[in-house]
Amino acid sequence: MSSVHRYIEDRESLLVRGLQDMVRIGTVNPPGLDYRAMVEHLLVRCQGLGMRSKVHRVPDGEVRRIIGSSEYPRYNLIARWDVGRERTVHFNAHYDVVPCSGQWKFGDPFEPGIAAGAVYGRGSGDMKGSIAALLMAVEALQASGVEPAFNIECSFTADEETGGELGAGWVVGQGLLNADFAVVCEGAAGTQVGCGHNGVLWLEVELIGKAAHASRPEQGVNAFEALAGAVNKLQDYKRKLQAARRRFVDFDGQPRNPTINIGGTFSGGQGDKVNTVAECARFSIDRRLVPGEKLAVVERELRRAVSQAADQQALLSYRVESPLQIEPCVVDVEDGLPGAFARAVQVVRRRAAGFKVTSGFTDLHYFVVEGGLPGIGYGVKGEHAHGVDERVRVRDLVLTARTYAEFMQRGFEGL
Repeated sequence: MSSVHRYIEDRESLLVRGLQDMVRIGTVNPPGLDYRAMVEHLLVRCQGLGMRSKVHRVPDGEVRRIIGSSEYPRYNLIARWDVGRERTVHFNAHYDVVPCSGQWKFGDPFEPGIAAGAVYGRGSGDMKGSIAALLMAVEALQASGVEPAFNIECSFTADEETGGELGAGWVVGQGLLNADFAVVCEGAAGTQVGCGHNGVLWLEVELIGKAAHASRPEQGVNAFEALAGAVNKLQDYKRKLQAARRRFVDFDGQPRNPTINIGGTFSGGQGDKVNTVAECARFSIDRRLVPGEKLAVVERELRRAVSQAADQQALLSYRVESPLQIEPCVVDVEDGLPGAFARAVQVVRRRAAGFKVTSGFTDLHYFVVEGGLPGIGYGVKGEHAHGVDERVRVRDLVLTARTYAEFMQRGFEGL
């Protein structure tokens, strides 16, 4: 085992402690809590590694334009270790996490505990575990006196959980990258290298009825009943997504169809009471696009299905808005970077590496589509992401750190 790999293996406890420190900073999005504390923590870490680092605050006007308020500022950090190489690889990781609910094993989801070889806590897997592994890889090379095969540039960005426009999207759009390749530190794990992601279309549907006293419901128009009818009608559209003609076959031969999730969020109006006919009802739709589908086509199709479902209900009016749209993203596995990274995976995992397109969405598209960089996705294999008792295996943290370090040492050998 090389000195770099041995360094990481011997400092497992420090790797875990670094992750725990980040989990304790509750960067919940929405609304965007503790972002400044997080980037300041990462700034200290990166400067301690001798990386040239700078925090970039997104202008308040941009934040207001995207999310409607600048109460919670957005920050992104760029750090660079320049060793004079011809090529530069950019590593990106988001630091925001989704909100929490339910009963957690250790009580507070932001007080990380360890059980059965896993670190528990919100963000442990998605994706502060990958940040911890990445920083440990850089530390291991430096401490071992090993120069990377390329310059290393990192971004730690906001808002991936809500689309990334003020995070990775802003960093790329502002021209803050100076790199030839990109590794987004999620989207695949273990022996799989991420070569793309599904697209996503979010719709918010609001149905408007007429309030009335519950003792005289005939004088009102019940928006909740209309919601139930519309959602039931949308099951027809949901079934159509399983058609063979819509199927995408991944690099590993696994088939995948588009999906739709109705009612991830739902709500009523401010005047809701037990004895009031519901005047307003809202629900969300999450439509995932497989590679080969186009957003414009899918949006027209889905809006038509929603309109047909709503038109069949007794309503005064309805409204449909789209807060998030991301096209599917697929990269060429023959492009050099996927193969080079796969060789690093094989060395560490001692098994053949494969390629996959993740069913979720990541920030990869900002670097590949908008930034024009060859890119892949790879990070820790978290468990229960976005759920109760989110966790990551300590052993996987170590192996992921070693994989990053192996790639940094090996580079693009033979290419």
